[in-house]
Amino acid sequence: MKPTTLLTLAAAIAASALMAGCADYPDDKHPMGDGWRVAHLDHEVSLVESTPLVRFAEDCRAVPLGEGQSEPARWALLHFRRPPEDVYRVVPVTGGMPVQEGQQVYVNVNDCAQPLDKR
Repeated sequence: MKPTTLLTLAAAIAASALMAGCADYPDDKHPMGDGWRVAHLDHEVSLVESTPLVRFAEDCRAVPLGEGQSEPARWALLHFRRPPEDVYRVVPVTGGMPVQEGQQVYVNVNDCAQPLDKR
C-alpha cells in the first residue's frame, strides 16, 4: 500500500473511534465532572440477587439509606465505560421508569441517591 493510502486509512479509523467515543459522554445537563456517565441498562435485578460482575463499591444496594428514605422497590444492573474496562453497577430505579436491555441512561456514579435519567 502507498504511504498516503495508509495515512488516509489511519485517519479514517481514528475519526471513527473518536466519534464512537463521543457517544458515551454526558450532555451539559449531566456534567462528567459531577459524576454523570452514559450507561447501558442490562436488566432488572432483585434486592438479594447475586451480581458477580459488580464490585461491592459499585452496588448501591449496599449503601446505607439516609434518614427518611425507604428501600427502593426496583434495582437495575447497568454498565458504563471507565477505561480500561467496563464497570458494572447496581442502581435504584425510581418511579415507573422502564428497564429495557441496551437502553442508554445517565447515571451518577458518585451518588446512589441520584435517580437515573433517560438519554
